Amino acid sequence: MKRILMVLIALLPTLATAAVIAPDDGRTRLDSQVAFLEDPTGGKTIAEVRAADAAGAFVSNDGIGGLNFGLSASVYWLRFTLVGNTAEPAPYLIEVGFYGLTDLRLFYPDGTVVETGQYQPAANRPWPHRHPVFPIQLASDAPQTYYLRVASVGSLTTPLTLWEPATFSYATQTDYLWTAAYYGVAGALLLFNFFLFLSLRDRNYLLYCGFLLFAASGMWFMNGFGAYSLALVDWPRSIGTNTLFSIAGVFAVEFLRQFLDTRRSVPRADWLLRGLMVAFTVVAAFPLLGLPVRIGVISLSALAVLAGPSMLAVTVICWLAGYRSARFLLAAWAVLLLAVGIQAARNFALVPTNAVTLNLMQIGSLLDMLLLSFALADRIQAERRAREQAQDIALEAEAELVQGLRDSERQLERKVQDRTEALESALNRERETLNQYIEFGALIAHEFRNPLAIISNQTELARLEQQRDHVRSDERLQAIDRAAERLRGLFDEWLKSDRLHDRLDAMERQTINLDDWLTRVLHSSDLRVTHSIVIESIDAVPVVVDEALLTTALHNLIDNAAKYSPAGAPIRVRTRRAVDCIGIAVSDEGAGIDEAEQAAIFRKHHQAAGRPRKQGLGLGLYLVAEVMRAHGGSVTVDSSPGRGSVFTLWIPLPSSQSLP
Repeated sequence: MKRILMVLIALLPTLATAAVIAPDDGRTRLDSQVAFLEDPTGGKTIAEVRAADAAGAFVSNDGIGGLNFGLSASVYWLRFTLVGNTAEPAPYLIEVGFYGLTDLRLFYPDGTVVETGQYQPAANRPWPHRHPVFPIQLASDAPQTYYLRVASVGSLTTPLTLWEPATFSYATQTDYLWTAAYYGVAGALLLFNFFLFLSLRDRNYLLYCGFLLFAASGMWFMNGFGAYSLALVDWPRSIGTNTLFSIAGVFAVEFLRQFLDTRRSVPRADWLLRGLMVAFTVVAAFPLLGLPVRIGVISLSALAVLAGPSMLAVTVICWLAGYRSARFLLAAWAVLLLAVGIQAARNFALVPTNAVTLNLMQIGSLLDMLLLSFALADRIQAERRAREQAQDIALEAEAELVQGLRDSERQLERKVQDRTEALESALNRERETLNQYIEFGALIAHEFRNPLAIISNQTELARLEQQRDHVRSDERLQAIDRAAERLRGLFDEWLKSDRLHDRLDAMERQTINLDDWLTRVLHSSDLRVTHSIVIESIDAVPVVVDEALLTTALHNLIDNAAKYSPAGAPIRVRTRRAVDCIGIAVSDEGAGIDEAEQAAIFRKHHQAAGRPRKQGLGLGLYLVAEVMRAHGGSVTVDSSPGRGSVFTLWIPLPSSQSLP
């Protein structure tokens, strides 16, 4: 689509030229046959002009193209002599091919005068056409001299052409066809972009529509159609190309500012663009201020020459800064600058007046409209690409988010599962602990109730015997003493586990000889057992231990063996060797421990099931295990029901004492 449009743009100059060029047959350009006389005051009569012509005051046109006197305030008289192609008089038309002439008077050879001008409605003109046209009669054998008086408040341009009516009709139809095509394109662009504005609510489209509307309206007047469209309202003279093109300039500059965001991208240049907008607004208001049209034309031409390069420079800066769509603006301003520059130069009579220079503004404006439309289309494309990229990024982010949520969900499930398992484990431990405390409470109730009952009974019996004078104090006191001693033992055992942790935190390790230490401990009076202790074999090995804690652990094993051994059965003690440790084994001849119970007997307050209940709180083996763990060693049990038990304290050896 873009390639097709670019081809059309390339063909526009050719098409525009074709719009004003008809076949040479039936048309004669009169520019080279014209002589002119300047009348600075505008007061000369036709008689004075004829006299001046007879005196040789007229100047021949030696320039290229049509006569162009620029922005002159003088009245000019043009003289040309015409002759027909046939012997009989035939109708011809004289066309003055410029819209902006305000006062034209053609003086016929027979003295007839026909007047017309820019502000004259088409219906009242000598010939209904967008340009001033005068009908005449010519014959081949009768040359006729005509005088044309020309005055204007603006540019004074007078390209003259002699037409045969049929040829002129053909040229007019072709001209109007391409003019209609121009306004059709402009109107289509206007409606299309206006609907885009209604849909997108983007201010750039509205500004572009404003530029299109006033630029096309200015071209409408410049093409001479004001006599048709505003005749019903008596064509208010405040409306003209200066006002319309100035308002179009305001919209063009504001469009540039908004499109390139110059207030942020080039703030210094933005102030220049604002100044241009103010200047265009002032020029547009000149007719309302009563200033001459000629002043407006001069001001607008000078302002256009300043605005074109300024807008072009700002566009180049933004393009180099990375605004991709600015390349279309760059082309648009270049085309407009060329058209406006040539138009301004023609207004000042600096370039010839011909078909190209007369229509270049129309060609340039159409190219400018199309290029600006391309810029807006490219902006839509860029925004679409940006939205697609943003959508892709959003989709990727969403996918990452979904994956992250899934990973988080799996992690959460694992954490919940782990936490659930931990809570279930903790709950089981709590239940086990609760059961232990319930058992312990029952045990405490049982173990403490018996000594207390003995004390209470013996005290009551002693009181009764005292009343009956049967005093048996020694026996009662001994029983009370034994019960109290049992209570003290229970309390000591109960509190020993709590005190043990404080002692473990402050261990006092020292090197002792195992044989000397065992001999001393096993023959100590602190062992309150009635069973005999048999020392089978003891190795003389130095070990690093906390002597007091190790003594407590050994005492607990011996005390435990005494509890569960038959009366008179010996307790055997010996040492056992391993690679990096040495063990102290304590053997009894008790009922033994079932294999399923062996892993639990070292827990706090636990007593093996199936064994006869002995007095105690189930803390002895627990304390032994804690002491050995603090030494970096361990305690093991080797037992089976019916053949007794062997508990072994394994003590780590120093590296230099490791056994092979």
